[in-house]
Amino acid sequence: MKHVAIKVLFPALLSAACHSARTPDPAADRQAIAAATAQFGAAESAGSVDQFRGFFTDDLVMMGPNEPLVIGGDSVAALMRVFHGKYGVQVKYDSQEIVVFGDWAFDRGTERYTLTPKAGGAPITKSGNYLYLYQRQKDGSWKQSRVMWN
Repeated sequence: MKHVAIKVLFPALLSAACHSARTPDPAADRQAIAAATAQFGAAESAGSVDQFRGFFTDDLVMMGPNEPLVIGGDSVAALMRVFHGKYGVQVKYDSQEIVVFGDWAFDRGTERYTLTPKAGGAPITKSGNYLYLYQRQKDGSWKQSRVMWN
């Protein structure tokens, strides 16, 4: 009797587990993306390029205003190391809209940051808009795949 129960119940439980793992939960995804943006901002403000590199896909494309494209998570991190070597950064991201569509999502919002020159001088305060395109990873996490701001 045990053998029959296992043969019947195990496939049913496995099927239910796989189905529930694939069932999208847009609210949970939006929360995960908002948390990723907040954690990215905290790492950026701490100047921890190695930490915020973990929020990039390997094929990240960064599109900064009036700058050439930077392609690749490692290339972006290298550029950010130079930038963070020159400035102390304090940034605040304020998400206005997060939309999830399958394994892709975007976070659109405003940013306000203060750059303090490490060589001395007055801090520079700027604000603008950002658009981060996130891609769900195989482990379920969300990483930035395309980044732009103005």
